[in-house]
Amino acid sequence: MSIVAVQSFIRDYLQGLAMPNGGYNLRCFITPPDPNDESEYPTCNIWPSLGDESRDPRHGGTIPRNTGPGTPSGNKAVMHSLDAYLVWFGADDDPDADSWFPGMVDAIMSALRYAKMPQTITDPYTGYKTDLVDLGENMDYEIVVSAVANQAYNRYDCRLRLRLLELIFA
Repeated sequence: MSIVAVQSFIRDYLQGLAMPNGGYNLRCFITPPDPNDESEYPTCNIWPSLGDESRDPRHGGTIPRNTGPGTPSGNKAVMHSLDAYLVWFGADDDPDADSWFPGMVDAIMSALRYAKMPQTITDPYTGYKTDLVDLGENMDYEIVVSAVANQAYNRYDCRLRLRLLELIFA
């Protein structure tokens, strides 16, 4: 299992994604930038929230368990839940700002929905390879908007929860 490789794959996959207003490309991070910086660019940070590793056959798990190098092995599945936190500051007097942000969420979800799967990822610390098999199949979102201190901008926030499966051959 590699939480870091999953985070990095999603970050790299979404990096530079064109937003619907035509003027911005998404900037993705794992460690988020200062959340109070009023950036003109939409930013997204990817952070893990929950994971469940098992040999559950409903998720692709199989037996036998690997008993050592060179022995046959089955599959284990890791059900990841990662949150993509999208932040954008829109001018309060921009009549289209309130529709652009939901459009940004739609653009991200669409990109994930059509991600080519499976994808082999490599843990940067161990070198182990695993497969992501269903990024974009199970997502939900929550959007919040609030005025910033000077009230010239609104801060738009979205937590997009991504649930995906990683297969481990162990």
